[in-house]
Amino acid sequence: MNYKKLILERLIDKYEKSRAFRGSDSPRRILIKMNRDEFPEYDIENTYVRETWNSTISELSEQGLVDFNWLKFERGNIIEKVWLNLSGIENAYAVAGRKPKRQILDTLLARIDEISVKICDKPDTEWIRQFLEDTRQIITNKATTAGFLPSDEEQALAILRALEVLGTSENQQWLERVFSLRCYSDSKYFEKKVRGRLLGILKKYLLDEDCQNEITEEEILAQAGILKSPEQIEFKGNIVVRIGCSRVDFSSFVHGAIINSDTVKDLTIEDVGSIRKILFIENKANYVQFISQNDDKELMTVFHGGFYSPVKGLFFRKLYEVAFQHGVEFFHWSDMDLGGFLLFNRLKTSIIPSLKPYMMDPAAFESKLKYGQPIDSGYAGKLKKLLDDDRFNEFRELIALMLEKRMKVEQEAFLL
Repeated sequence: MNYKKLILERLIDKYEKSRAFRGSDSPRRILIKMNRDEFPEYDIENTYVRETWNSTISELSEQGLVDFNWLKFERGNIIEKVWLNLSGIENAYAVAGRKPKRQILDTLLARIDEISVKICDKPDTEWIRQFLEDTRQIITNKATTAGFLPSDEEQALAILRALEVLGTSENQQWLERVFSLRCYSDSKYFEKKVRGRLLGILKKYLLDEDCQNEITEEEILAQAGILKSPEQIEFKGNIVVRIGCSRVDFSSFVHGAIINSDTVKDLTIEDVGSIRKILFIENKANYVQFISQNDDKELMTVFHGGFYSPVKGLFFRKLYEVAFQHGVEFFHWSDMDLGGFLLFNRLKTSIIPSLKPYMMDPAAFESKLKYGQPIDSGYAGKLKKLLDDDRFNEFRELIALMLEKRMKVEQEAFLL
């Protein structure tokens, strides 16, 4: 056991949480009571241990790092309290082999300022800028990273590095392990050291509060452009697009088409042909069955999936901007549950203001009620809140019925 390092570490820990560290004048000493509760390593019943500690603390006192007093009537035998000599704090850090927290905070502030400058004019980085500003404020005002960045310098810098890459890549999509290699030259570092903390940041700064309990971790990361596997866009409909110098007519893809994320960025939708309705379907199995059974040339069907990523959102937006000019109607089909309502609302408020629900009404609900799933009181409470939210007016009757029956119905029920 390194006796000097241990007691200095404990004292420094207290110092870094004190008003003195934050720059406030405080008469209170940074001390440890050498009793069983505060410092159990000081075993007064073990002569060797007690004398070793006494010798160590005396030596630190001679070096000007700490001071101490003896227990009443036990002078030279049992130490009562040890306190940090703040005038020798730099030497205390050196003897403890520990980097001063103030230096760490200054390093983080410099890094935050550097990243802020890099992303100041980049699109879709407001959430990163807000996180950096909040972190700067908490470090400056409270001399801590608590709640924003981990106290470990390496991990804190790793998180800032991830935000820097996301903020400067302008909606580029990254496979998770490629992203890790790009940031840390280690394909597994992100998963082990950064992923969990970044998820927390994304929930607080990027996601709508309503969505936070209805979205998977993979969908959360996808909002920032980090994916487990390459993203694909699936649809069936006779649109005509231009990719580079090539014109592609998708009317020939009678069983549906799939394009990757890079193609989405490059394509321009030129014409929607005979399409008069576009239907977004949340569930993959329902989408596959629907396009296999529907040959309506006036209907385009798009696989929506869960909470769409920026690239999917880009495709949806490109499709809407052209189709809307031709009087096309837009519909969305999701589970009749809280998540389905939130998916519908997000697509409507963010991209397609004229969006209408499909098969998400009281009649559809009652037709599949025998396949429904019960909801508990907590879930019912969340549904009740939607009744008072004008954004969900389309579903007011349906939600009231769901609360009455204490049931929800998922899309898969319509496959039966």
